[in-house]
Amino acid sequence: MLVPGRAAVLDVESTNLDGSIIEICVLDAATGNPLLDTLVDPGDVPMHPDAYAVHGIALADLIGAPGWSTVHQALIAVTTGRVTLSYHSEFDRGRVLHDCARHGLDPAHLADPEMWGCIMRMRSQAEGTEKSIRLDGGHRARSDAAAARTVLLGIAEGTSAPSTTVDPATTSHLPL
Repeated sequence: MLVPGRAAVLDVESTNLDGSIIEICVLDAATGNPLLDTLVDPGDVPMHPDAYAVHGIALADLIGAPGWSTVHQALIAVTTGRVTLSYHSEFDRGRVLHDCARHGLDPAHLADPEMWGCIMRMRSQAEGTEKSIRLDGGHRARSDAAAARTVLLGIAEGTSAPSTTVDPATTSHLPL
């Protein structure tokens, strides 16, 4: 996966835990080069105050940003032929599929769970815990994708990145 062009690290920020994507970043897993990094106009979807408190992105910040239809085309282009890795793949994949369904767009290879990998799960296994481990990325798509990539590199090197262990039973949400 750490060969350029083989895998991508993706992160999204959203209007709420069940909402629409408002920011997305995709990095080449091997090089860290950005393949896609943009705000996304969610259309008429409101911003939940709790989501804003996490990432600090206001709807006013999204004026002039491309809509999901445009971003979707770019996302498919930069992830085709790659495994898509995400720190919390269940969430990120869920938001991608949600927005594709909302706009009547084909998620293509991103619909296939076998084409996704969860860095948080890899990290938990590498550190010998069943608990979720919080990512300290700053809750913006680019910084979270970069932090997830750093964790991935640490796993590949057999080292452990600094972390915060979180008991899923007491955690209200994982990073948006």
